[in-house]
Amino acid sequence: MNDRWLWAFPAIGSFFLMVALLLQIHRWHEEQRMLQTTGSVVAVSGKGCSSVTFYPRQGERVTFSSQVCSRPGYDVGDSVELFYDPSEPQNAHIDSFVQNWFVSLILGGFGLLFMLGGLVFLVPAALAGKRHARLKHRGQAIQARFLEIRRNAFSTLNNVPAWQLVCQWQNPISGEVHLFYSEYLWFDPQPYVDRELLQVHIDPENPRRYSVDISFLPRLAA
Repeated sequence: MNDRWLWAFPAIGSFFLMVALLLQIHRWHEEQRMLQTTGSVVAVSGKGCSSVTFYPRQGERVTFSSQVCSRPGYDVGDSVELFYDPSEPQNAHIDSFVQNWFVSLILGGFGLLFMLGGLVFLVPAALAGKRHARLKHRGQAIQARFLEIRRNAFSTLNNVPAWQLVCQWQNPISGEVHLFYSEYLWFDPQPYVDRELLQVHIDPENPRRYSVDISFLPRLAA
């Protein structure tokens, strides 16, 4: 399977996480030059958006709307802590967990979902690739008898179950029979299996560590 497109998921996830981090850093730096005071909620919309009034150290009364609307929110008459820019008092925001973190947490949550979604596929594929390379270099090559092609309903891509090649080998020393399963394939390999024996690289000390060589199969187009 050509998994290059899967890298888009962690890339998008990293972008969302970076934006979330930059927004939070900007908020922290912004609050360093702001002043803190107390205001009063004078109105609440049906969506939970609060209008807050406060008096800066110099100047007339200022009214602003909360940046994040949430329910349950504040009630009219509630006192709230807030930050405001002394040079531009209209630039103000309520000092609360929701107001300070909501946007960053949403973006960060999306980022984690995209990143983990991609890694769920990429990490096993990368580990399988390393295992195959290690066994090919240090393992023992054996010839296993091809048995069948099976569908794995527990592993799907776009609701299509994966295919796997199944082969069998008897250990000449222990007499035990081992079944080997190829990595997941996302196309029907039946027309391309033209041999009765498949090469398998195994760990001589532990044949349960193995890699079925499917290099003779065509690659799936991107």
